[in-house]
Amino acid sequence: MPSFEEKLVQAVRRKRETEGLSIRALSAVVGVSFSTLARMERGEGQPDNNSKIRLLQWLGAEAEDAGLGFDNVAFVHFRAGRNIRSSTVDALLGAAVCLRREMGAKDGWKHQEDREDRASGDGVSLSKEELEETAERFRSDLGLAHDDALDSLRIDVEGVQVVPIAKTTCIDTTTMGELRGNAGSEWSAMSIPLDPENENWVVLLNDGHTVERQRVTVLEEYWHILLGHKLTKIARVAEAFGRTYDAAEEHDAYYLASATLLPKIAIVNAVNKKRSSEDIARTFGTSPELVEYRIKRLGMWREHAGKQIKLAPE
Repeated sequence: MPSFEEKLVQAVRRKRETEGLSIRALSAVVGVSFSTLARMERGEGQPDNNSKIRLLQWLGAEAEDAGLGFDNVAFVHFRAGRNIRSSTVDALLGAAVCLRREMGAKDGWKHQEDREDRASGDGVSLSKEELEETAERFRSDLGLAHDDALDSLRIDVEGVQVVPIAKTTCIDTTTMGELRGNAGSEWSAMSIPLDPENENWVVLLNDGHTVERQRVTVLEEYWHILLGHKLTKIARVAEAFGRTYDAAEEHDAYYLASATLLPKIAIVNAVNKKRSSEDIARTFGTSPELVEYRIKRLGMWREHAGKQIKLAPE
């Protein structure tokens, strides 16, 4: 009898060939590396569980026809490493279920599956100009000037409650220690919808991270919610846990978080004044790494690094 993995490979190859997709084209569609897909089809290796779930998501009805499927499905926004371990996903899934019950959600996850099926492929990625304008409007609505620092942990978004993991009763002591300790680097936050309309949310925040990282994380979650991004599917499949991943929406949420904390005009002025990354970071309460990401995205790294340019004599 074929194993789960063998049936998955057969179903993926069959649909890929029917749709006329190369392995490289499929890689771009599902967010699984070309090398992983190529090894999988050659029978030389198996995808990790996160990749399996992305492939099952892409297969859709074909997965059910092949006897493949999800178990223990939940729909959230998930700020975590792309290849987060099964045990960490399992722990967070349990926390999501508990938080929904504790916060009064009674509808289960089925409505989210229906909504995600209808929204499949409808994601919209914003241009750089649109992202900058969106961040500027957000800061303006908060009454901030371009040189004002923003403590995003003080923002109150209607219908969204942020719960630091240390303050929830939904996680036992052992799991709490793991999620704030060894597994702490694998995840930053999880936003959980509490109603079918996705109007009310609870955000589980990893408060084991530095305050600078938490400021970015909470803004990323707010932006996922405010932009109406597709929810991440987390589930058990083949006796392990994994989740889907949308690189474009993750990029937009992170870009907006950085632009909200580090406004364009202020960064341009700071670079022109030759201020260091560390100095800018202290002013705005962020990490130097985020400042450097922002400078690079604004196309000002040459100026920041002090690289002189000139034409050679003829």
